Amino acid sequence: MIGYHYFRSDGFLWRKHLGALLPLSMPHRSPGLRQSQAIALLAKHFAYLVRWESDFDSATPGEWWHVIKSEPEELGNLSANTRNKVRRGERQFLIEAVSRERILDEGHEVYCKAYQRYDTFEPMMSKVAFNKAILALPKETEFWAVRDRNTGAMEAFSENLVIDGACFYLTIWLSPDSLKRYASYALIHHMNRHYLNTRGLAYVSDGARNISHESGIHDFLIERFGFRRAYARLHIAYFPLLIPVIHALFPFRRKIGRAQGNVWKKVAVLLEQEAIRRSFQTHRGTRTVTG
Repeated sequence: MIGYHYFRSDGFLWRKHLGALLPLSMPHRSPGLRQSQAIALLAKHFAYLVRWESDFDSATPGEWWHVIKSEPEELGNLSANTRNKVRRGERQFLIEAVSRERILDEGHEVYCKAYQRYDTFEPMMSKVAFNKAILALPKETEFWAVRDRNTGAMEAFSENLVIDGACFYLTIWLSPDSLKRYASYALIHHMNRHYLNTRGLAYVSDGARNISHESGIHDFLIERFGFRRAYARLHIAYFPLLIPVIHALFPFRRKIGRAQGNVWKKVAVLLEQEAIRRSFQTHRGTRTVTG
């Protein structure tokens, strides 16, 4: 997520993405916004919606969740196949925590290699733009590097946000070659062990449910490393002028979901998110703000 824009409000960390305000503070902390607060936040930051959660890690399954691991990382608890791949990755790569300066010096080349794996409309950042984005990341960001044991070259790195007694794996950038050589297995195992076992954080997270597409990394972490779904209640507040548009389009969300074009895809994601929010309306308790 290099290059995102963030801000702090009343001790809570947010990021702005495509006109939406999303939490960067960890989901066990809820901002508990009242309607007036939500509207003021939207107006101040020129956004059309603000999203947050409550009732994090609920025992009741629902349509919204984060993918987390809260148990200690023990190699013996992983499957034989995963243990084998972790060891193969460790034999080929050195995993280490590194400074922001090391990412400024060496990270852009890794980023460019990793970029080739993604199907995205966003242009690749130049070295100048990349370094500017790295410098602009929150002070709570920590970095891990994966180095080839033979050459010493950086082949992958991770940017992690450590805040509120937990850790969010923001983005892991892996060169195609390192991915084939099980760098991801070694990196995740070492980071889990560091944050959960050594530092005793409450959990590590790979973020919330992805609405626009199924997240392969989430399935990978659940199947291979014992991550799990931590259910929560989704809240959304809209800028007032958007509310009638959402209500008008909502009955046609399935038809819109089949439409072609980037604009319709974005509308479909917005309406699917609204469907998830509405799924909690039958529950009693925390009131959901709709603007």
